Amino acid sequence: MCRSLDRPWQNFLRNIQHITVAVVDETGRPWAVPVGVQKYDHGIIQWFSKTNTVHSKAIAKNPEVMLTAFTTKEAPTGEFGIYARARAKKILSLPGSGRYRAEIYEAWYTDERHKKIEINIKDL
Repeated sequence: MCRSLDRPWQNFLRNIQHITVAVVDETGRPWAVPVGVQKYDHGIIQWFSKTNTVHSKAIAKNPEVMLTAFTTKEAPTGEFGIYARARAKKILSLPGSGRYRAEIYEAWYTDERHKKIEINIKDL
């Protein structure tokens, strides 16, 4: 059994509060926005967003997203980053907003060494 030190991204993701969601907008240009993470569980991230935003409209047309989250070297945990490709969708409709879910299918992390290290999806 591996400890979380062997998989440093696990503790990072369990405690994540914000993540940046990047999409391609209706004009074909990139767009990225930070969202507040409501829940993370084994490679699945959930958040609430207004349905009339650029990223929500883009997800409705194309579920492919890029997710990023990071800390700086000044953070108590030190420098760390997560980079993931995921498929997102709205899972709950509310008046003017919705709950969104992104399922990660490819991911990497970096630390103070700035080396991109692939994460086995089964380990999320």
